[in-house]
This record gives sequence, structure tokens and C-alpha cells, in this order.
Amino acid sequence: MLEKIGIFLCFMLFSTNLWAETLEPSLAGTWYPGSKKELDSMLTKFFNNVELGKNKDIIPLGIISPHAGLVYSGPIAAYGYSLLKNGNFDTVIVIATSHRYNAGKVSIYNGDNVKSPISTSKVDKEITQKLLAANPDFESITQVFTGGENSFEIQLPFVQYQLPNAQIVPIMTATTDYSLLDDLSEALISILENTDKKIVIVASSDMAHFHPYKQTIDMDNHTIDIILSMDTEELKKEVERGKCEICGFHAIYPFMKVMKHFGADKPIMLAYQNSADITGDKYSSHIVGYSSIVFPESKSGIQKKETEQEVYSLEEKKYLLDLARKSITYYLKNGKRMQPEKPDDEKLTEERAVFVTLNEFGNLRGCIGHMHAQMPLYKAISEMAVSAACEDPRFPKVKEKELKDINIEISVLTPMEQITDWKQIRMGIDGVWIKKGWQSGVFLPQVATETGWDRVTFLENLCAHKAGLKKDAYKDPNTEIYIYQVEKFSEKELD
Repeated sequence: MLEKIGIFLCFMLFSTNLWAETLEPSLAGTWYPGSKKELDSMLTKFFNNVELGKNKDIIPLGIISPHAGLVYSGPIAAYGYSLLKNGNFDTVIVIATSHRYNAGKVSIYNGDNVKSPISTSKVDKEITQKLLAANPDFESITQVFTGGENSFEIQLPFVQYQLPNAQIVPIMTATTDYSLLDDLSEALISILENTDKKIVIVASSDMAHFHPYKQTIDMDNHTIDIILSMDTEELKKEVERGKCEICGFHAIYPFMKVMKHFGADKPIMLAYQNSADITGDKYSSHIVGYSSIVFPESKSGIQKKETEQEVYSLEEKKYLLDLARKSITYYLKNGKRMQPEKPDDEKLTEERAVFVTLNEFGNLRGCIGHMHAQMPLYKAISEMAVSAACEDPRFPKVKEKELKDINIEISVLTPMEQITDWKQIRMGIDGVWIKKGWQSGVFLPQVATETGWDRVTFLENLCAHKAGLKKDAYKDPNTEIYIYQVEKFSEKELD
């Protein structure tokens, strides 16, 4: 019997490995050495030849790195990657651009691992799944990463050499849709603002392609100057005019927007070279340029917005939850509302908008609140708790015997902010109040987290099922959209 159990456990362990999806290298042995020993030796040589001088201690938020065969681009790529050791990074996000596959999508590889001859790295599934949930046009399309696509694969050995324990987020911009690229930058900003992980981003791109030597250098200098100026719109215009050539522009575009948002807006050009500098054939008309540009982390680092910081202490949260429960109990026993004493804590007497949510065995049992502050916080909690228990028209009145099975959740709202572009909404962070004429509806931020909806599905449900509007009313210029954030806490969380 024990022998059978042992065989079964071994089978399960073996089967688990079989079920893991791994992105295998397709260019090993051609674009770079196929053996770990040879590739490790090549990378060691590249890194040993890097001379950074005064830039050696920079902690990068991001780098632009080339992606040609390592004989050509490797010595330049090593400059940017050499700085990764300064950051103690948990996750590396690589934004690449598909050379062969335009699906009109952003592809987020959502397998389990990515592999090169150096090693096998885990995919950061927490981040990939958040990205996939952010937009219906973010999909996991494995084939854009395979079949000899170099823009992601060439970056991986450098990451693994410098950060052997880091997780990877592979992104491929298989689209030229700038609104979708804007969505990608917004999704990345949201993730960086709301994680404790230390993250660095790589944008994968070579520069001018297949021109004579001087023309290549002139074009690349022009492109580098615009990148260093942080003018993404000018770069876009010059790429469209053919004055700049960067095959990874649709990776660089959202990358630079993320850099600018976090104050990494003083990039430094670390190194430049082109293929003729390697081969010595400066008379060729098929020269390709390579650059390594670092975007140093701002001195303040990545800061969460003030509205996303916790305002209330553990003691204050416990007081408010206890007050909510006492208020419901008092009403059910006495048939009238309790009049709570004014607390000494000034934060608890500020006028704030709140929602109180009741859940029973994991299911919604009542939720009532105010979108705008109408009374001091402690009074609002007492009032809304009773209303959630007894006045939510969707549910029968809570009975006293149910209270032991009910979990109370409180959401304290920030002031409303009207927005003009629904794509600004950050899933899981922003609550939304939508209003057209006399019809309106509201979702708390946690609705997106609990349902897994993308932004469009979230808004369609809000319009159709909460506001009684057409499901696409959020696109109507006459519809008002307001966002807010909440500080949410519950009895279950604090137990």
C-alpha cells in the first residue's frame, strides 16, 4: 500500500512539472550560444567590458535595450543591464514589439516559466493576471513570442544573468493602436503604484535599420536626442515621418509614459554602437544601430497617491466596525436608532462619505451608503449600518439571529473627481459613479477585484444593471463619470 502511495505521489509531482507551461527559446544556437557554458562566458565578457564611470551607482526604473544577435547588440545591452544589480529587483517587466505578428492586441505571456540556456525563470503571474484583467484587448497570445521572435527572447539571458531569482513579465505590443498602448501604460502605472514589489521595466528596441554608416549615425542621434528630451509625441511624429527609425517604438511609447509618470524623466544615454562598428564594414548599406539608455529612479521612488494610503489606524478601524455592529444590534432590539457618543478622535468626527456592506456566508446581504459626505464619520457609520441591515430594498430585513454569521465591511470614500475619459479608470483602485440625467449608479472599487471584470465589462454592468442606462452609455459625452477611492476594512480582515 505504501509503495502504491509513493508511486502515486511521484506521479503527481512528475505530472505537475508536465502541466507547467514554459516558453522555450527558439533562437539559441543561432542568435546567441545554445549552451549555458558558452552563453555565460559571452555575457561575462560583455559585462566585464562595461565602463559606467559616474553612472555606476544608478538605480534604474527602466532601461531601453537592443535586441539583435548578441555578437552585435550584446556589448551595448550589457551597459543598461549592469545597473540592475543596484536595485534588488523582484520582477522585471519586458515590453517588446512583435516583428511578425500584428494582432491589434497587447499580448501578456501568462504561462508559468520562460527559459533560456542560462536558466528557467518564473513568470510573475500576479502581475500578468492583473494586466490581462485590465483590458479585453490584452490577451495571452503565445505565438507572438515564438517562431524566432527576438525582441523578447534576446533580453531574457541578460535578466537571468544579473537577477537569477527575479520573476519575469513578458509583454508583446502586437499592435499599432496608440489608444491601446496608452491603456498599457495606465495599467502598468496602476500596478507599480499598488505593489510592494521592487520592479524594473525594460523596453526592447534596436534603432535605424539598413542605411549607410553616416546616415545611420545621424538618424540614431536624432532619435536619441528626442528620447532624452522625453517628448513622446515628437518621437511619434518623427517615426511616422521616417525621420526616426526604432523597430521597438510601440514598446518605447508606453514605456516612456510610465517613466514620465514616476518622475524618471532624466534619461541617460549609456552607450551606442552600430553593426558596422562590430564588423568593421563601414561601407555597408545594411547597418543597424543599438543604444542603451537608462531612466534613473527618481529620488522619491514610486509613490502611492495620497488617497491610496491608509488613513485610519487599527484602533480606529476596530472602533468603527464595533460601532456598526452595536448600531445594528441596538436597532433590532429596540426598534429605534442608537445615538452614539461623539468620540475624542478628530478623524472620526470629520464629514466623510461611507458605505457599509454586510456579507453572510460570503454572499451580499445588504449595502447602503452615501456618495457625498453628509455627516460626521462616526454618525454616518451608525446610520448606514442600520440602513444596510434593514433598508436595502434588494433583501429582507436582517434578523437578530443572523448577526453572528454576518461580516461587516466599511468603505470610507475620498471626495469625487469627475473625469472626461473612461479609460482613466483603474480597475480595483477607483470606484465609479456614473450619472446621466436623473439616472445614476455606483460601483465600489472592490467590485472589479471580486468579479475579475475588465474595464469595459465593469462599465457595461454599471450602466445597464445599476444605472438603468444603455450598456455603452459610458461612451456618451452627456454621461458624467466620477471616480473615487476607498479605504476598506472588515471584521473578517481584522479578526
